[in-house]
Amino acid sequence: MEFFAVLAVIVALCIVFGVSADIMITAALGLIALIIFAMTFLFIFFVWRLLRSRRTEAVFTKTEKPEGSRFRCAFYSCGGKEYPCVFPSEPRFMYKEGKTCSVFLHKSSGTVFDRYAATTCILGLIISLAFSAGAVFLAVIFFS
Repeated sequence: MEFFAVLAVIVALCIVFGVSADIMITAALGLIALIIFAMTFLFIFFVWRLLRSRRTEAVFTKTEKPEGSRFRCAFYSCGGKEYPCVFPSEPRFMYKEGKTCSVFLHKSSGTVFDRYAATTCILGLIISLAFSAGAVFLAVIFFS
């Protein structure tokens, strides 16, 4: 909600200062493109981490909020140590306590990628790359 209030104030100030609608629309499109490219780099980062992880067997233990986090995440036990999943947990019915599954362990960050996190990373990268390519294509058409 605060986002829309700030956006309304910015638009009102632009109108007061005489900024043309073309410039405001171009700035809005530029901001959207920046968000798309940031999303792409975020997924590239997570896929890079996923590729540097090693596959291991783990047992699902619980879902709870880790220290300093606002969202619940799944915890897995690997080799006697408990690791949180890198992304927030999916709905509770998707996990079964005590179930052995295959996860990707990233030791240096102390997190795991379960099958839901790995799927999110891969699909997110594919979709964000497509959106980035579309944004570049539209920018070339729009500005040439």
